[in-house]
Amino acid sequence: MNKQEFLTKLRKGLAGLPNDDIEERVAFYSEMIDDRIEDGIVEKDAVAAIGDPTKIAKEILADVD
Repeated sequence: MNKQEFLTKLRKGLAGLPNDDIEERVAFYSEMIDDRIEDGIVEKDAVAAIGDPTKIAKEILADVD
């Protein structure tokens, strides 16, 4: 999965949160991926190292409740 696919799935999984919260979380993970790429990790591997965006979204939603 590439960065854009990851962020799209994350954004979809966070539906229901206020838009500002969604964009803040998406920006955080986008920057995390960019940092890994800057460190020389291939985009696909950088994304894979972060984890499953659906599970991440569920964890975020669970923390919000």
